[in-house]
Amino acid sequence: MKTIVNKITVFAATLGILVAGCSDKDLAVQPRQSISSETALTSVSSVDAAVIGVYATLKSRVLYGRDFMLYGDVMADNAVATNKSGRLVGEGRNNNGAHYANWGTAYSAINDCNLVLAAIPKISAASATQRDRWEGEMRFIRALLYHDLMRAYAYAPTFIVNASNRGGVVLRSTAVDNKDTAAAFRPARASIAECYNFIINDLTIASTRLATSARAGAPHFATRAACQALLARVQLYNGDWTAARTAATNALTGGVGTLSTAANHVAGWRASTNPESIFEVRFAIAAESLGVNEALQTSCTSMGAIGSPLTNGGWGDCVPNLFALNALGISGVPSSLSISNAIALPALTRSTDVRNQLYEWGGQRTNPRFMECTKYFGKSGFLNTDNVPVIRHAEVLLIRAEASFRLNDEAAALNDINTLRVNRGLAPVTLSGNAILEEILNQRVAELTMEGHRFHDMKRLGRDIVKDPSVGFVLAITDFRVLAPIPNGELVGNPNMQQNVGY
Repeated sequence: MKTIVNKITVFAATLGILVAGCSDKDLAVQPRQSISSETALTSVSSVDAAVIGVYATLKSRVLYGRDFMLYGDVMADNAVATNKSGRLVGEGRNNNGAHYANWGTAYSAINDCNLVLAAIPKISAASATQRDRWEGEMRFIRALLYHDLMRAYAYAPTFIVNASNRGGVVLRSTAVDNKDTAAAFRPARASIAECYNFIINDLTIASTRLATSARAGAPHFATRAACQALLARVQLYNGDWTAARTAATNALTGGVGTLSTAANHVAGWRASTNPESIFEVRFAIAAESLGVNEALQTSCTSMGAIGSPLTNGGWGDCVPNLFALNALGISGVPSSLSISNAIALPALTRSTDVRNQLYEWGGQRTNPRFMECTKYFGKSGFLNTDNVPVIRHAEVLLIRAEASFRLNDEAAALNDINTLRVNRGLAPVTLSGNAILEEILNQRVAELTMEGHRFHDMKRLGRDIVKDPSVGFVLAITDFRVLAPIPNGELVGNPNMQQNVGY
């Protein structure tokens, strides 16, 4: 299996630092070196360093450095690519092959998780608490990576196009720890159900391991609350509404983060840690920045500073369209979505929804200007470095609302909807029937735009994606382009691997 040989590292540790006690600042690490697992994973400090290295992988561009925060919007119906730098244009048009490319990086990190999990019982100097923490953290990250692989390369259990279904992804719970093992690895894709069962099992075990053993530094490290939040998301995709609601409640009452109010919501996006985050990927130092071309800040806005349109910053490659802006209560933006630098900006009307204060006209680095998202603006004091909230309280609240609706508990669903609305400066609503579901989905757009969820929501719901008029087509949910292509290197020499339909 060519890509596994090339991309799954034999071991993941040294990171430029080897530490016995890992703290929040240790998430700032340099790219790893591949060294022998037999040599490295023999002490508490080396295993702790390897664990930190797995967290560091989440900062990759193809994971949470950019793609999993933006592709789910630009490939959907709530954002467009501006073509200011040429990036994200193919994804914005859903071109053949322009899709997620997390396969190799995710499997490399999964292999690192498996190496650590195999080493844990051998570290006699570690306490039971340390061993539980390592296991919980590695199972949590492995589950996160596997679910993201499923979101990219497979259908969700709630909606499957049977004619195009080639199953889930490759499951592996043991490490590829030498070149011979890697060369002999000829995996087939597991079924969708097998993959979801694997992910759910990891999160269930991780929750027990981290219940009392989580390290300080949440939400930048995995906790039981983070496991339950991710489990709620996974069970929503899985269609197990009861399990989704239970996990969401556990996460919301798990003691990590809190729902922001109308008064502090915007400030939360400027704080060193978003107070809503249940799990957050931390960019701690300038050296970790993905740079002026690919970081989240530069991808979302062309401003160098908030409210400074004349200060050159990034490119503003991905911006909300009218569908998203209307959900946010912003009107007055022209249908073209842009304004020439040569003319005055139009007057905008904004509702009382405080979330719309995170969107404003971009800078004048290039012509024309678009409404841009300012959620990501260098919290660590450096341009193009920002913490990335992977799972927030608001998302989990909306998961619980949807699960309650599916369970015919309209009162509970409305209660969660209105809790969010009031905390965003809106009046509560009285709804019934399918209008409740549509309000939940509308709130997901208003709350989660530029956080990468809309494309996956449409997939799990089985809804066609009506692209922005500037793109001008409808992506049928049965279209092969809904799924990402398996990398060709995975197919060479492996007769057991099946490519997704259409590629």
